[in-house]
Amino acid sequence: MIFFRKIKIVTVLGIFILLIGILLTIFISQNPQAKRQHTVGLGNIVIDYTSPMLKLNPLAIGMDISGYEYPNVFANDHIEQQKLKSLGIKYMRMDLTYSTPGDPTSKIVCSADGCDTRWTGDQWVQAIKAIGAQPLIIVHYSAVDAANMVKHFNKDTNNYVRYWIMGNEPDQAGISAATYSTNFNQDFDAMKAIDPTIKIGGGATAFNDAPFLQTFLQQSGSRVDFIDFHGYAQEGNVPGDYTTLFQIAAGYGNGINNLRSLIQQIVPARASQIGIEVGEWGLNWAGTAQDNTNFHAVWTASVLGHILSSGGWSLFYADKGNALYGNQQTITDPYGHVVNINVDDTNPSYHGIGMFTGEGLFRGFGDTMVNANTTLPNVEVYASDTPKNIVVINKDPSITQTAIVSLNGVTSGTIEVWRKDESVLFPNPPIKLGTLPLQNGTFTYQLTPFSITTFVLHTTSQTSSRLSPAPSGVLSPKSSPIQATATESTRGQVSLGLIVLKWISYVSVAHRRSISVGEAPPDT
Repeated sequence: MIFFRKIKIVTVLGIFILLIGILLTIFISQNPQAKRQHTVGLGNIVIDYTSPMLKLNPLAIGMDISGYEYPNVFANDHIEQQKLKSLGIKYMRMDLTYSTPGDPTSKIVCSADGCDTRWTGDQWVQAIKAIGAQPLIIVHYSAVDAANMVKHFNKDTNNYVRYWIMGNEPDQAGISAATYSTNFNQDFDAMKAIDPTIKIGGGATAFNDAPFLQTFLQQSGSRVDFIDFHGYAQEGNVPGDYTTLFQIAAGYGNGINNLRSLIQQIVPARASQIGIEVGEWGLNWAGTAQDNTNFHAVWTASVLGHILSSGGWSLFYADKGNALYGNQQTITDPYGHVVNINVDDTNPSYHGIGMFTGEGLFRGFGDTMVNANTTLPNVEVYASDTPKNIVVINKDPSITQTAIVSLNGVTSGTIEVWRKDESVLFPNPPIKLGTLPLQNGTFTYQLTPFSITTFVLHTTSQTSSRLSPAPSGVLSPKSSPIQATATESTRGQVSLGLIVLKWISYVSVAHRRSISVGEAPPDT
């Protein structure tokens, strides 16, 4: 009797301790002071590594080949090839044609007016592949020539090309959407009959021409693999207004989102299979206003951030004459610096892209975009996981801003800081400013005017995140901060209950009962 009385006393004490533990856990979970210091919402820049947005396509950062600036063009210029390889370009568009249309035995050459026709189509394609990029070939409105070109690369020469696109700015050439769509369908069927593994894009409009693309989707949406549109901010004869130009930069992302909605409306069954690319874009379509300024780098980074965060693919126009200088010249910048430029020197736009890719100087942007927000005016922020990088753009031409960065899902580590701003001569690469300690998931940094700052995170403590399955290019649902906190609170309650219940099971061994508790939910 004494033995069983002791067991009952111990059991009552165990239940009493369990109740206290549960009440204490509830109190702590509802007490804001007990939450982690880096909970979402403490900074004016908030990066939520527990809230992935979308998976980036490996080919998302690309560039067009102009074929210009004889005698040093991409096909034979090894310095250019090395610089674009360092930049991390993974997708390159080239316009090719038969030198004698209709004759598949004639030489395949570049098609743009005035381009360097010394090189064969195979040499252009091999040069693209040599830097680790995938070629995208433009074919024109002959189904016979288009099919023969697929046969040449993918069957006869084993110089495989997966990505193809039909035409270039048909709306500017006076070709109606209906006629273009008919031609596209004929080309598509003939090309796929040769090799069904290829991907064929269409549209290729001079701007995000919604009426044209709507007709194209209605007539060719059952076939097309990706939609392409182009866009330039200004002619470039006179400098543009900064505010207007950054609004245009944001418009690239809005255009992708609007086009995706149109695809979902017209061909909902195939919407998840149809990609979107901005096949040509740049600051100027004719002149050179603001080209040779640090602003050009900042604007380029802004556009690229908007394209990537909208799930699109980027093809910057172009290699020679924009990303890289095509001829020797002397330029005086807005501050009076006289800069001697050589062939293949980098343009500021090169570094705008490089602040995402690392341009061979630092580790590039990861393959997953995560939720990133800021309350700072004239500031944009883009963040990636696997690996973790943060790109912050201060678009203000005169004001330095203080960034208080709060990271959810990351606690400690170190941060490399790289910057391109007005203190760096316009053609020069970004500089490393130093390495910061990351503690308690937060850090502070000054954002100078017209600057791009890339923070390269090397974490030692973090929370894992998983991207929910979603169609290509479509944002996945995000978990809210409240849900994330509740998950952590639930995990704590279960863990405490598990300890107490195991203790009760141990002291009540005479009853030969075991109490089991389910596992805590996985990290969100």
